[in-house]
Order: sequence, then C-alpha cells, then structure tokens
Amino acid sequence: MSDRNRPAPEEMFRRLQQMQEDAERTLAKYEQLSEELGTVAIEAYSDDGLVRVKLDADGRLAEIGIDEHAMRMRQSLGPTILAVIAQAKAEYGVKMAEMAQALVGDKFDVNALVRNTLPEHMRDRFER
Repeated sequence: MSDRNRPAPEEMFRRLQQMQEDAERTLAKYEQLSEELGTVAIEAYSDDGLVRVKLDADGRLAEIGIDEHAMRMRQSLGPTILAVIAQAKAEYGVKMAEMAQALVGDKFDVNALVRNTLPEHMRDRFER
C-alpha cells in the first residue's frame, strides 16, 4: 500500500475535529428538542369525546378517562378505548418523527416513513 493515498496527519486531525463538532451540535440539538418535547403529553379523545387517553412524555399510557355516559355503551367501550390509545400512540410517533427529522435535516424524510406506517384512516389527522 502506498503512502500517497493516505491523508496527511493534519488532514486526519482536521476531519476528526469536524466530526466532533458535528456530534456536539447534534447532541445539543437533541437535548434542546428533548427538553421541548419532554414537557408535552399527548391527549387523544374519542369522536364523541366520552373517552380520553393521555400518554406521558415517554409515550407511556398515563391516564384513561371515561365519561359516565360511555359506561352505558358497554359493547363498544373496549374497542373505543383501544382505538383512542392507537390514535394517541400514532400522534406520539409523529411527534417523535418530527424530532428525528429536525435532527437529521433533509438527509431523508423521517416524517414520511412514520406516516406511511400509520393506518390509512389516521394519516389525514397528522398531515401538516
């Protein structure tokens, strides 16, 4: 192997410094976005507003609120709760995709990847 193809030590050091600076900028941006999103909980409601689901900042189920009128619809209550949880999880996924998109810039479309994984009936809700 010839030494002509190897970069000079100064050039290698410059590249390493650039990589470190890029990593530090990305980490700072991640921390900023994480701080912003960390204070945001996701709430989703059934179409009739009788069932509410709240996810914490980590995307975990924090609360389920059921209006007393919803208790009268026992046959549809379970599926309604599951649908609202799915809606909240989808919204959380979109928020995390927006954060990832901000981190990677225009290298690839993270938002499109996540939206394409959503059920078709939910995609329209998250178009921005």
